[in-house]
Amino acid sequence: MKIIALALCAFLLAPLPALAGGARPSHAVLSVHGTGIVSQMPDVADITVTISTIGNKATDVTSQNNAAYERIAAALKGLGIGANDLRTAGYNLNYNPPPNPLPKTVNPYVRYGYSLYRSFTIHVKNLAFVGKAIDASIGNGATGIYGVNFGIADQHNARARALAKATADARVQAQAVAAAEHLRLGRVISVTIDGATPRYFPQPGRAFGTMMPAPSPPPTEIAPSAIAVQAGVTVTYQLLP
Repeated sequence: MKIIALALCAFLLAPLPALAGGARPSHAVLSVHGTGIVSQMPDVADITVTISTIGNKATDVTSQNNAAYERIAAALKGLGIGANDLRTAGYNLNYNPPPNPLPKTVNPYVRYGYSLYRSFTIHVKNLAFVGKAIDASIGNGATGIYGVNFGIADQHNARARALAKATADARVQAQAVAAAEHLRLGRVISVTIDGATPRYFPQPGRAFGTMMPAPSPPPTEIAPSAIAVQAGVTVTYQLLP
């Protein structure tokens, strides 16, 4: 389940007025925290793809890596995914010199020479093409798929609806407490909207790991799950007798 927390600032309203019919202002207040959650299906996805090439010459590994990237980009263009939807995440060229003399026992997990590691994300605006984009990448030189991250294109609308639910939840709680104390809710004195940095969590339907080419693989299918957008507010009310 993905949680997206709102990040807005707090604001304060005017000071308390004097109560009607009384000479002294009321200082009785009640603060409550409300939570609102909106769940909806995602409509966009980001796929993280990697291309790794190794060789004895830097020019060879870069040429091979570039060629694989161009093949993938061309295949994705055929799916309607253009260059603007490809975003570079990492590009690292390293050299591991072989020891002299070479060890008698060869470690299969150690590679000598040049290695180039490129990672990029594919932004997919039509979820029907997520599996096709993965297959097109693997079939044209990708050496790894390291995540399918589903999201919501219009996050502002989802946040606004979650915030409305949080505000309503705060009022219901405040009314219950006021009624239990034989009081009434007055005007809102202050409202604070939760200001945590947005947090992203894995959810069912998000794939991790490395996918390697296989002979005649079946089409890849990645099923998305609903995403929860959460908002929280703290509201302070005036209490009236």
